[in-house]
Formats: sequence, structure tokens, C-alpha cells
Amino acid sequence: MGSRRQLLRSISSALALFGIGPARAATPDGAVPGVANRQALGKVIGTLRDIPLRGVQRVDAAEKDGWWAREGTGRLWHVTSNGGAQRVADGLAPTGALATGHGRVAGRGIDGRLWVHDTTRPTAPPTRSEVTLAPQGGLCVLPLAIIAVVEQAGSHVLARFEADPRRGLWQVVARSRDPVLPDAVPVAVDLDGRHGSAHIAVLAGPDAKRYPHAVLGDDIEATRVLWLERHSLLPLRSLHLDGPAVFEDRLLRPWALPDGRNGLVTMQSGPLGAQLVVVAASPNETSRLEIAAAGPAIGTRNRWLSPASVAPEDGEIWAVHTPHIGGVLHRYRAEGSALVAERTATGLTNHRLGARDLDISARVGPWLLLPTQDWRRAGALDTRTGSFLDATPDGAPILQYVASAKRDSAILLTESRVAIWSP
Repeated sequence: MGSRRQLLRSISSALALFGIGPARAATPDGAVPGVANRQALGKVIGTLRDIPLRGVQRVDAAEKDGWWAREGTGRLWHVTSNGGAQRVADGLAPTGALATGHGRVAGRGIDGRLWVHDTTRPTAPPTRSEVTLAPQGGLCVLPLAIIAVVEQAGSHVLARFEADPRRGLWQVVARSRDPVLPDAVPVAVDLDGRHGSAHIAVLAGPDAKRYPHAVLGDDIEATRVLWLERHSLLPLRSLHLDGPAVFEDRLLRPWALPDGRNGLVTMQSGPLGAQLVVVAASPNETSRLEIAAAGPAIGTRNRWLSPASVAPEDGEIWAVHTPHIGGVLHRYRAEGSALVAERTATGLTNHRLGARDLDISARVGPWLLLPTQDWRRAGALDTRTGSFLDATPDGAPILQYVASAKRDSAILLTESRVAIWSP
């Protein structure tokens, strides 16, 4: 009898995700039903201010204040929280990776080479490299170097670029010996406190046969996590997944575990679909990483989830399960080695099927901004109360949210215009 009741409840939940049957049946455990409907998004929160820019393809957070906006022509603009926009440089690829830090903005130029703007010398032209970058790879800016993905002998590795003032170029001074994902995003993090500073974590061990899903644009998925010494790019620690599991992700998100260790949030996928996991340094083996915490698997192969808010010191993780099918927002909390998931709302999304962009949603103070499932409106979740309000009163279709260092967010709309949302 119990299994029959559970089956009927699952069927009702699936139907309600598509607006069939009672909405409350789809959202047990206190979830907010049908966020995308007019009733749930009737009240508007915050203000929306247009920026006088058009033709914008991507928006990224600036290091201290505001955002970097890229036009399709390759022009880079600095947008400030007060609504100003200043043209900075040209020649930058309009989409793809952009990284900031230590007074620099680094990206891939239109010609494929490393492109670096020095924010302390705003009128100086960008500096470049001779080596080209992988088209979809990410970047990490360090105090004296830039880490990027490059092609090498038919595979992809990480490269450390350092500036050569005599030639005015960025030169490769080290490469990783192990292949990484062609679209990997390296991140600087201190995982064990034993090596003096932050080093480079990256998804590696690319495999195109284990898990043919292509939710992120191709079937190449990671089977390893590497933590590499930032100068030599030699391994300090690593984790290898046995088949058929993969890491169905591009990046690793720093997050503090309750036991005090620095962890990395990512998605592991396999026969039961995706599950949220946290990778951390093994306390017993000095060269090993381990899965220190894991959430429940979705339960069905080729069903994915996408983190919506992972802040290093926040005790909660927010993620959208099946963002392409119904979009169920969950809040995760760590309890020992388990990540306990709580359903909070349906009808949301933060990813387009086949896209590599994983920065669609934004956290602004207590507010979590996400598009509705049809991408027509912005929902603003109050993480303190669980209530949902409307963040876009004109109903303009959404492409991307990007929070700034202050308490506001840039919103890139489908007509390539930028607006600033403030609560």
C-alpha cells in the first residue's frame, strides 16, 4: 500500500510540474508551488534601471564595483552601480571566459590569444600572448600569473602564463602533465593549509564515452579532480572516479564544510542521474582528495541539477534540479557526510540545455534571482522566508544575472540590453 501511495504521489508531482492537476501535490515538504504563475509573481520587489548600452553579449562581475559588459564587436565596457558605462578596450571575444583579480581583467581575444587589461593603467592597451587558448576553457587570475586551458598534442592541459615585460607578452612557463576538460574552469583554493597558499583545482580526466548526455554542450565529462601546485602545475592531491560515474560539470565551487575543511562543490552523475557532492582533502592521505559529503541522486539517468548559489562561508547551497524539465529549486544543508535537500519551489531554471554558461542566477544579500522556466520573468526568492516575488516588472525575457560586490545585480535581457536590479 505504501509503495502504491508513493507511486501515485510521484505521478501527481510530475503532472503538477507541467501545470496538470493540483499544484500542491507537486511540492510537498513546504515547497512553494508553481512559482512561474501570475499569482506567485504578482508583487514586484526592487527597482530596475536601464543602462545605455545595446548589443551586449555577456556580463561579468568586476573585481571591486560594478560589471564588465562585452559587446558583440569585442568592445569591453565598465558598468558601475550608479548606472554609468565607460568604454575600456577592444579586441575581446564577446562570449566565453572572463576572469578578474589582482588589478587585471583576463579573457580570450577575438584572435584566440590571451587578452589582459591592467585596471591600474586604464589607458594602456591590452597585453597579449603568442599561444592561443582553448575556445571554451576558463581562466584564473593569480597575483603574478594567469592560469588558462590550452591545447597540446590533441588534448587540453592547464598553462601558467607570466608577463614578459621585455617583449610585452604573456609567456607560458609551465603546463600540467595531466589532461583537463577542454572547457574546464580552474579555481584557486587552499584545500589543506599545508602548502602555504591557494593552489589550482580543476576538473580533469576527460572521457567522451562514459556518460553521453551533452547537457553542457558535448559528451566529454570529467573523471578526476586535480589540485595542482600553482607554479609548476604538478599534482598535490587528486581524486579519480571509477566508472560509470563522471563529474558532469565545468567548474568547482569553493565551500566551507561544517568540519572546517575547504571543499569544492560539483555534480557527480551516473546511472541514477546527478547528485550534489563536495570534494575535499583527505585527512588521512596527504596526496588524496575525497568526496566528503553527498546529496541524494535525482534517481533517473540523464537527469541533471545546476547549483544556483554556492557562497564559500554560507552554510546552505541552493540548486535547481532538472532545470530544463520543471525546474525544482532545492536548499541543501550539510549533516555529517550527507547533504540534506529540501524542495522549496518549482517552475524555475538557471541553465539552457547544451549551454556552457553556469552563471545565470545571482545572490544579492538574502535574495536569490532566477529566471522562470519559460525565461520570461525573474523570480526573487527571499531565502529568509521562502517567499517569491517578481524582479522584472516589464516582463522582459532574461539571459543572465550577475551580482556585483555591492547589494545589486546586473540583468542581461534578451534584446542585448543591460539593467541593474537593486532590492
